[in-house]
Amino acid sequence: MTRVRALVRVLGICLALIGIGTGVASSAARAQQPTEVRIAVLAPSALLWLHAVAKDQGFYAERKIDVKELVAGSSPVLLQAVSSGSVEAGISLGDVAIRAIDQGAPVIIAGAVLEKTILRLVGGTGVAAIKDLDGSVVTAGAVEGGTANLLRYQLKAGGVDPRGVRMVALTNSKDRVVALGNGQVKGALLIAPFDTMAEREKMKILDVYTPDYVQTPLILNKDWAAKNRDAAVGLTKALQKAAVWIYTPANKQKAIEILAAYTSVPVDVCADSYKFIVEQQKAIGVNLEVKAAGLENIIKIDQDIGANPASSKPFELSRYYDPSFLAAK
Repeated sequence: MTRVRALVRVLGICLALIGIGTGVASSAARAQQPTEVRIAVLAPSALLWLHAVAKDQGFYAERKIDVKELVAGSSPVLLQAVSSGSVEAGISLGDVAIRAIDQGAPVIIAGAVLEKTILRLVGGTGVAAIKDLDGSVVTAGAVEGGTANLLRYQLKAGGVDPRGVRMVALTNSKDRVVALGNGQVKGALLIAPFDTMAEREKMKILDVYTPDYVQTPLILNKDWAAKNRDAAVGLTKALQKAAVWIYTPANKQKAIEILAAYTSVPVDVCADSYKFIVEQQKAIGVNLEVKAAGLENIIKIDQDIGANPASSKPFELSRYYDPSFLAAK
């Protein structure tokens, strides 16, 4: 009987160890499973170049992130989706994020996808200078908000009274190129690679705003990020790696091809976009860090033209930006 009891004890211990081993294996398997993250984006353009790179080069996958891309019809809709928790993250427009955060939206900026604007003011047929836009019809996409205010600011700096032009809404960049070509509008803010398409139609680049300007921040739903820290860090760090990758000269041609495939625009056009965005404007934040000036300038532009300022509160960078996601390993 003693031997039988001893055998039973040994068997019990073995079964317990098997159970423990199975539990550890199950936990390890769960740890290897990618986390699904829904990210809201706008229509394909160079605004999302880093996102396209992170997908193509497997940087999300390296961080065990399974990104589900949802295209929003406008930046306010995108922000609302992130704020409500319908999606976990988004690549927004800077002014919209500032307004939402000031109004108490549970959203935080984790990094600057674009720390300078990649919008260029383009004149239509016969327009050689900003002054030629006086009294004409122009477009910045929407008629209100940060991009519209940037256009008004550029007009004012170029000697044109922004109150004397008529702004129309054309949210799609391709439509703006067509409108410039047929004379529907005389001037337009265009984003790459569509600005190059207009330039090849003999339209002239009139102006580029070169100071710091966080055009597109990565935003996170704060509640989700607090509960899913690893996923929030992983998403941010994947885009940071894409930023470092795109500035590496050896990756230039591949980066151009990724933008061409993502936007369905010819490779040679996207090559010009690389020259402007990466080499000249250096618009992509090398480490995704958000500079105070990049947000302050958005507010100052709005205040200068007196049109629906993005914020009326004393500026505090920490209210909008949490650098800990980038600082994490």
